[in-house]
Amino acid sequence: MLRTVVDFWIRPGFTNYSWVNLVFYSVSLCLAPFIGSAVSVIVISGGVYATLHLVTGRLKWALPRPVILVYFAFVGVFAADVIAAIISPSSMALGEVFENLLFLGFAGIYSITFVDRAKLLDTVEKVAAAASLLSIPTAFLAFGHHVRAELATGNPSVLALVAGILYVLNIGAAGRRWNLSSLVHLAAAACVAYLVILTGTRAMWLALILIPLLSLFFHHSLNRILVGLPILLLLFGGLAGLLTIYSQSFETRVEAVVSDFDAIASGDLSGSLGQRVRIYEAGYSLVLERPVFGYGPGNERQEIAERTLDLSGESIAFSHAHNAVLTTMLRSGLLGLMALAALVIVPVIVAFRARKDQVGKAGCFVLNGIMIVYICSGTVGLMLGHDIHDTVFIAAMCFSLYLVFGRAERPALGKQDRTHF
Repeated sequence: MLRTVVDFWIRPGFTNYSWVNLVFYSVSLCLAPFIGSAVSVIVISGGVYATLHLVTGRLKWALPRPVILVYFAFVGVFAADVIAAIISPSSMALGEVFENLLFLGFAGIYSITFVDRAKLLDTVEKVAAAASLLSIPTAFLAFGHHVRAELATGNPSVLALVAGILYVLNIGAAGRRWNLSSLVHLAAAACVAYLVILTGTRAMWLALILIPLLSLFFHHSLNRILVGLPILLLLFGGLAGLLTIYSQSFETRVEAVVSDFDAIASGDLSGSLGQRVRIYEAGYSLVLERPVFGYGPGNERQEIAERTLDLSGESIAFSHAHNAVLTTMLRSGLLGLMALAALVIVPVIVAFRARKDQVGKAGCFVLNGIMIVYICSGTVGLMLGHDIHDTVFIAAMCFSLYLVFGRAERPALGKQDRTHF
């Protein structure tokens, strides 16, 4: 028994790894609402384990050529932060660079994925449905005292993002299957959509609309699109009306944004949106001073606090600038912004251009849906830069691209797992 454990960690032959892959992706993509940052520990541990064996040669490089371009995009994000940290060194910048080493684990995690693609998709979708259906009772029974739902993530916005990924998986499964299981996935999607409402994260409400529209255009013919589009729009309108009447969380957040806009119009910037306006003003002026390399990762927090104090006489301290573009420009300038744009655009392009079977098409939909979730999160909040955001993103990219491309080659050592590559 001990030798088996030692061989698994130190001298793996990478045989019968299908169950490991199924557990890894099911947990990392579906269970973050319930286990919080434990997802980060799992993904980082998997990345370190796989990368070490990739470096030593025991695990063979298995990225297809298009996926290598995605890996270069991850490397570019890391490199941009390194360059910015060298130009503007600090202990904070060094710590941020160290944390971003996890982006380099993408290649290892992808290379250690051996499972049959159809089996992987089916398993993750089933776990996503179960997790989504359990999320609402868990939110009320275990975490009902929170004004905005957080579950185990500890942050409403983070919960909204990981719930958005569950929403993508369920909408994709329901739109593609068109059988009795579609009803289960639709019910699961409804549960997790309501969970997003309970978080009060208004930016993610847009994703709840865009993802079903994406599924409609992605999975169905022109005739079905013409019939389904007005039905979807009417459904969204009806659900918004019901939420306004029956959901206190929805009503409260709508009233809050109306109140904040009224306050901003009258010159009062003390509210939530008003503070963001002040951060945007400070961030814009800071970007103009250092547009190419920024202030170094992590250093932007102190710069924003000092600039808001200079502009308005009151310092505002946040861990980010509440906008992905502005945060990136402050961290690593135009270099970082180009790297972030590549990380969003390159996976979408390579997946779109690939020759795909049915599993590959499902993976392409998941990839595009996840990009919508992250972009919506980054409009007025954080896109990357949180441990759960970053690790789930890496796992989601490996998962969706693996469904599209599979493996480039099998490992050279050990008896190989007889699955689809």
